[in-house]
Amino acid sequence: MKVPAGLKVGVCSHTGHVRNDNEDDYLVGALPGTDLFVAAVADGMGGLAGGAEASRTALRAFASTLLDGGAVGPVAERVNAGFAAACLRVHEAATSVPALRDMGTTLTSLCLGAGEAVFGHVGDTRLYHCRGGAIEQLTVDHAAREPHNLLLRCVGGGQATTECDVGALPLQQRDRFVLVTDGIWSVVPEPEFRRLLQRADPQQVAESLVARALQGGGPDNATAVVIDVAELVASGEPVEVALPQDERPEEQQLWPRPQSLRPPWWPWLLLLLACLLSLRAVVVWRGGDAGFGLWRD
Repeated sequence: MKVPAGLKVGVCSHTGHVRNDNEDDYLVGALPGTDLFVAAVADGMGGLAGGAEASRTALRAFASTLLDGGAVGPVAERVNAGFAAACLRVHEAATSVPALRDMGTTLTSLCLGAGEAVFGHVGDTRLYHCRGGAIEQLTVDHAAREPHNLLLRCVGGGQATTECDVGALPLQQRDRFVLVTDGIWSVVPEPEFRRLLQRADPQQVAESLVARALQGGGPDNATAVVIDVAELVASGEPVEVALPQDERPEEQQLWPRPQSLRPPWWPWLLLLLACLLSLRAVVVWRGGDAGFGLWRD
């Protein structure tokens, strides 16, 4: 994975304990020959096939529009163009395959370059900014939590266009940016969430957030992308870094199942008691039958 010199990146994604498939997706990448770095997360919806296809399609369309060699102009305009392309591509895929007609996805992106951070956002995935001990949520959820956790704005969902929020802020050394899906921020209590964001290593932060979401029940897919601005580098060739390709960490003992989702022991106790009662009933019946035979003789 290509990352500009001066940036450190951590990523982690997990299916969770309830869902069968991971409909979250993320991307990180840099355009060779420039200092532009892009990170994005997407949380798909529309069924097992539709959700995964929507998030993957949206990210590919967004990235290809933003990072293609022919892309020019201010980054904010390119972000808008990337969201427009993502909406159109998801809509086209949904209308061409009946099984995918309801698919859609959230999409939250971050572009770093030329001393500026530009972000785009649709849905309820979130982007946080950490600076000097302060933590700020840069995005606003496009969702109604009650009564049915309804997304008010998304990429796709039967629409070929959508309105995305775009914002920007100047970069400073030691800035940290954190992108997370709602499988993390809606599960991890806010005080603990903010405490985990203060950890030193970005990969450790990403894995800790996902692990804590799993300890909280893991009711949804959980994905985190963490970017640290270690140095402000105006230009330079991106460097190759190794990022996890699978659900991390791979050791299952590091993903403890929450108490609420562990198999209960009491059904086995009831089964044992039922077996003992059945055995006793058989013994009593056989004993009674033998006694009746002796009396009859």
